[in-house]
Amino acid sequence: MQIVFLDQSTVTLDDDMDFSGLRSLGKLVCYPNSTRAEAVERARDARTVIVNKVPIDREVIGSLPALEHVAVIATGYNNIDLAAASGAGIRVTNVRGYAEKTVSQHTFALILNLATRAHQYDRDIRAGRWQESPSFTLLTYPTFELSGKTLGIIGYGTIGRAVAKIARAFGMRVMVHDVAQPDDKGIKNNSLEEVLCCADIISLHCPLTDENRRLINRETLGLMKPGAILINTARGGLVDEDALAEALNSGRIAGAGLDTLAEEPPGDSPLLGEVRNLILTPHSAWSAREARQRLIDEVAENIRAFLEGRERNVVTG
Repeated sequence: MQIVFLDQSTVTLDDDMDFSGLRSLGKLVCYPNSTRAEAVERARDARTVIVNKVPIDREVIGSLPALEHVAVIATGYNNIDLAAASGAGIRVTNVRGYAEKTVSQHTFALILNLATRAHQYDRDIRAGRWQESPSFTLLTYPTFELSGKTLGIIGYGTIGRAVAKIARAFGMRVMVHDVAQPDDKGIKNNSLEEVLCCADIISLHCPLTDENRRLINRETLGLMKPGAILINTARGGLVDEDALAEALNSGRIAGAGLDTLAEEPPGDSPLLGEVRNLILTPHSAWSAREARQRLIDEVAENIRAFLEGRERNVVTG
């Protein structure tokens, strides 16, 4: 069987991943990146394609008569036309839960930087400000302890639960809002308004849907405490970027740490300008080496299940 990986560079760094599990399943052909047009040409004889972000829409599907399986090497699959795939009898699979540890770790990296202002102090030292200080230290920025603070988690899935566990280890109180009642014993599902009003830190861990697009907007930012911090390691579309830039620059909220933007790579987002107390990372929260290897190995297991006629991680529209 021919397996074509259309955008390998999205999950590898200097060929640091082991693809032996995939190679054991058939002839594996990898391309660093592919345009939509290149995808049609390169996957023409493939029974399975592995794809991260390349669009597999109705026209692409109609141009690939041998295609039987689209193995999404990610959790999100909004780049796949599920209705067209289903109509053509093509299985679509994804990978869930592979980034629980790395995304929760990254979430707290952002929280801790904003709590300690470590990133700003580092810049100040490199600019010579500590060297010029009349005292042994610099007390330039207000910092705070996490212990005793309230973390509001919006989206209480696998990653949200992992973030809650870390928060409790810091002595934080956890509040949760989810579209469904969490099945964890003793967890109260608060309203969105309750979480926004009460939490010192808001952390987003929900998928992006038509219903929650721009969930964080002028109105919801207005509900947050003036000293609150926003963290988003989920999807950029959850945040109204103009409203967030205004809230940060006006001091309406105290800071934000974002790993995702509405457009990626970013275009002219207002968050790329001069914005007060904002940390940006390039959608890299998921990218620990261990998580990327786990992702590849899970895709191999999805393909193995497909070849054996078993359902595993199948997604439908």
